[in-house]
Amino acid sequence: MKKFTAILISTFFLASTAMAAPKKGVSVSVELSPAGSFEITGKVKGSVKKTGAGYEAKKLSFAVKKLKTGMDLRDKHTKEKLEYKKHSDVVVTDAKGSGGKGSAMISVRGVSKKISFNFKESGKYIVAKFKLNLKDFGFSGINYMGVGVKDSVEVSAVVPVK
Repeated sequence: MKKFTAILISTFFLASTAMAAPKKGVSVSVELSPAGSFEITGKVKGSVKKTGAGYEAKKLSFAVKKLKTGMDLRDKHTKEKLEYKKHSDVVVTDAKGSGGKGSAMISVRGVSKKISFNFKESGKYIVAKFKLNLKDFGFSGINYMGVGVKDSVEVSAVVPVK
């Protein structure tokens, strides 16, 4: 009976942890060539507003100098490639969506481009996902010691709804 109770409590704890609210912020999945990957993470400034059947955000931003990759040297190289001294933020403007699909303008290194994204509601948050082609923003030949970054990255952003 004690073993059953311990298993039941453990199962409840794991289930409640899995259902916790998503963590606000941005995560960029970067694939490497010939193999490997890493993740860029950071905080998002701004929020999404509910508008009838949809959502909108006038401006969301991500401070480049505060990004983290899990490795100090890679942080430094990533910030330099993003030209953080000249372009301190990645900025998303005019984001609008309904029915799980949306569009916005994104500015990276001073280059603006319209993007499409998918999203879902998760409690008091919107979780948006989209891909970016790095060449669209003037990136090319990103490599270090024979390991290069692939041309496409996958972005996931968790933004609060206000």
